[in-house]
Amino acid sequence: MNRLIVIGPLPPPYHGVTVSTRLLLENAELRRRFSVEHLDTSDHRTARNTGRWDPRNVAIALTSAVTLASRLRGAPGVVYLPLSQGTAALVRDCLFIQLAALARWRVAVHLRGGEFSDVYRTQRPAMRGLIRSSLARVDSAAVLGSSLRWLFEGLIPPERVAVVPNGTPEPELNGALRDPNSVLFLSNLRRRKGVVQAVEAARMVVAEHPDARFLFVGQWESEGLESVLRREVHGLEERIRFLAVTTGAAHQRALASAALLLFPPVEPEGHPRVVLEAMAAGLPVVTTDRGAIRETVVDGSCGFVLADPDPRELADRMLVLLRDRTLRDRMGRAARERYLERFTQPATDRALASWLESVARAPARNG
Repeated sequence: MNRLIVIGPLPPPYHGVTVSTRLLLENAELRRRFSVEHLDTSDHRTARNTGRWDPRNVAIALTSAVTLASRLRGAPGVVYLPLSQGTAALVRDCLFIQLAALARWRVAVHLRGGEFSDVYRTQRPAMRGLIRSSLARVDSAAVLGSSLRWLFEGLIPPERVAVVPNGTPEPELNGALRDPNSVLFLSNLRRRKGVVQAVEAARMVVAEHPDARFLFVGQWESEGLESVLRREVHGLEERIRFLAVTTGAAHQRALASAALLLFPPVEPEGHPRVVLEAMAAGLPVVTTDRGAIRETVVDGSCGFVLADPDPRELADRMLVLLRDRTLRDRMGRAARERYLERFTQPATDRALASWLESVARAPARNG
């Protein structure tokens, strides 16, 4: 059986890469086809430390590289790693790729975001050279949607770029009743995720819809942002609430009790899991056209996909859904059906296992 070394962190903190690594390691289809080993690169501090140059991150990277070198002994297999989009983590990833290629292992990287091209262009010449030479040794790179293939343009030949989207497990809603007036924002509370625009839109909605209530759930980007946004909702605390990160049953309850999901990212995205979770739970989604979101949420059918996170437009779409239960229910059913057709966890597990199996069977690239 082919060996597969999965490099990646596990939660906490909870974000796309840590959750994806956990789900990948639970992938029964993958374990049926490979002998799976995990090289854990976890840093269980808060998400604010992710990708930063600090002594602990450097130590984790160096220790992981030494561990990988020792694991690469014996018959070659496939090394899988989520490709980072920050300079410090990219240096580490390039080291991993070079070590694996030198040991004549096949290398598969999975880009779980949508800003790699921009990150590459902002690097200094020496760093761009390191990235190019490392990607030349990659056997296959996966992106999360067809609209994201261009991110590797000029760096990896198109025939070596695959599309392997995210999926999400079936939610456990346990027959919970929905609050028809509740809007859920379920993401780390960061500017790039559109939390500033979302709060402004929430203030507009509660001013025009007396029964509307908003729940913002996630880890704050900074104390400064938390202070600013709490001041913005002063006097509205009973209708616009902020809660810490939810996991397990609490996370499921948040999805089960909401009428719709608000997620209006400002900056590039990959294939946000929160959108898939909402669709799986039968929620219409009010979102923005970033990354593979438009491939996932059919505008006007599963929810509304806006070009940009304009607070007034976000508020107007939410008011339409809050005031029209028939439309809300229809969009929620359409979102659920689209999830069942394309984004279940078993479907994703099979797609990822098939992709990695194709990498294992292809001639190795060690140029």
